Amino acid sequence: MDKWKPTQEQQSGPITRTFDFFNDELNDLQEELNCPDDFIYNFLEVVRNQWSPDSCHSKARQHKRDTPDAY
Repeated sequence: MDKWKPTQEQQSGPITRTFDFFNDELNDLQEELNCPDDFIYNFLEVVRNQWSPDSCHSKARQHKRDTPDAY
């Protein structure tokens, strides 16, 4: 199975838009909490871990994609 790679259109559209949104939200969060970059970095690691292929969250998302009629 080939590794998925976004198209140039996806990269310049929804991926860039989401990247910008995340950065804006993280800047707002940091400003609201008055927290250091280290907190934001660790916070992102928690989010990242939920998207690990081995996480139960990832497995549940895949199951939902594989069996949409079950939901």
